[in-house]
Amino acid sequence: MFAVLVGVAPNASAQMFVPTGRDTLRGLPGVEVAVEPLERDLERDGLTLAAIQSDVERRLRAAGIIVYTSQTENPSEAKAYLYVHVNSLMVPGQDFYVIGVQVQLRQTLRSLVTASNIVDAMSWDAHDVLAVRIGQVTSVRETIQSYVDQFIRDWMAVHS
Repeated sequence: MFAVLVGVAPNASAQMFVPTGRDTLRGLPGVEVAVEPLERDLERDGLTLAAIQSDVERRLRAAGIIVYTSQTENPSEAKAYLYVHVNSLMVPGQDFYVIGVQVQLRQTLRSLVTASNIVDAMSWDAHDVLAVRIGQVTSVRETIQSYVDQFIRDWMAVHS
């Protein structure tokens, strides 16, 4: 088997990936918070959806960001929400989890090509995969909080 490496000169005309980020937060009046249900094992070991939801909402409100309780309450056409997803796998025969953590801003965006709406588009993202001992799963809340803090910094940068 062999591999072929193809290089592109820095000034070559090529499509560039544009990262998602803070500019997509501009003009949003606030967000709803949506936390995906957790696996039962995580909840049994102390990491709960209610604790994560409370942490995120409290942090956003403390920063002065409006938190809507539903999309109908949100006056923006974008209906933006901060989405938290924690996905885990208990490693067989070991005493730890492999846990994927994602915090994303999702909203309705308009396609530049067709002018149609793209519903539930991810426009801001922070994520990682963690190895966490079973007795320390609540530490995942700290990772989520650090991502929410990053979101808040980006929000403040475009709303000041």
